[in-house]
Amino acid sequence: MQRTPQTYTKSNPFIAKVTERYSLSSPHSVKNTQHIVLDLNGSNIEYHVGDCIAICPDNDPDLVQRTLAALNCTGNEMVSDAQKTGEWPLREFFTKKANITEFSRKLVMEIAARHPHAEKKDQLHHLLEKGTRENFKQYVAHRELWKLLQEHPEVQFTPQELCHLLMPLLPRFYSIASSQKMVGNEVHLTVALVKYESDGTLRHGVATNYLVHIAPMHEAAVPMYVQPHHGFTLPEDNHAPIIMIGPGTGVAPFRAFIQERVARSAPGKNWLFFGECNRAHDFFYEGFWQEAAKQGKLILTTAFSRDQAHKVYVQHRLLEHAKEVFEWLQNGAYLYLCGDAERMAKDVEATLHHIVMQQGNRDEQGAKAYIKELRQQKRFLKDVY
Repeated sequence: MQRTPQTYTKSNPFIAKVTERYSLSSPHSVKNTQHIVLDLNGSNIEYHVGDCIAICPDNDPDLVQRTLAALNCTGNEMVSDAQKTGEWPLREFFTKKANITEFSRKLVMEIAARHPHAEKKDQLHHLLEKGTRENFKQYVAHRELWKLLQEHPEVQFTPQELCHLLMPLLPRFYSIASSQKMVGNEVHLTVALVKYESDGTLRHGVATNYLVHIAPMHEAAVPMYVQPHHGFTLPEDNHAPIIMIGPGTGVAPFRAFIQERVARSAPGKNWLFFGECNRAHDFFYEGFWQEAAKQGKLILTTAFSRDQAHKVYVQHRLLEHAKEVFEWLQNGAYLYLCGDAERMAKDVEATLHHIVMQQGNRDEQGAKAYIKELRQQKRFLKDVY
């Protein structure tokens, strides 16, 4: 599929407006998952199903203020970045340019090198020794930049010195949950707010907090650009059947897929496996899926893990439908997997191997070869994170 050149980039993003923002979870859910609509009017942006949107977020103003206080600065001090591409007031630099939720080994090394307190110096050196990578990871996980500075008041940095030791604030990527054929100059996102407590301090995911709480409504305020997919998209053959496995926010691209197939009047069969905690509280886009199923455009299989005594996940539903899943694959179906890479994706792949062995009467090597062939044919596609 030919694409128009990407006009917008990290260094030259389009500034979009948030025009809709509402919860996909009930007030009784343990989660806060939001549907976000960005207005693309005036951008000439074209996107395709399977693409992602890169969001360039702002840091939380409260976090910025804590960091300034730990550095004993007003925020008006002028600083440049390490590449000397420009100058900004320190508050703006902390808000838009610097990663202040984490810090690097380089910064800790510099604190250790300057430390006048022998015991603290030794502790930091021990943290930086070879073979202690996991310990360092845990150390960072329990501290934001302000807390690190607060714990070592004996070490002083000028604003400029500190800024050159900070990591950049990077874009965050979200699967597009809409087809442009259906929504025009909009792009839809499915955003789960990240929020947790660490050592008595409430912490938020930078971009999710920005999109859900900080970005103003109906104002050009959200820097963004399109990140093209690398094959994770619908087959060009509108008759090809597709199986989509997308628990949680992993369902986002599949909302786009179904919108696109409806817009194309594609006759191919569509089967979605969706999973979450509770049907009553976490059935994202329930009305959309049920209407598509009612119209015969979707087969919907759900797994709500906490709605019964034993936990049920999407891989369990796949196994229950093993015969039909394998028949679909034999008949040329494309299989898509989106969501958590750490556990869900591994469990689903293990289940898929089992299904191929069981239904295809293959040994382990034969099942591996079958799935390898699916990948080579670009019929098993993953977007995991």
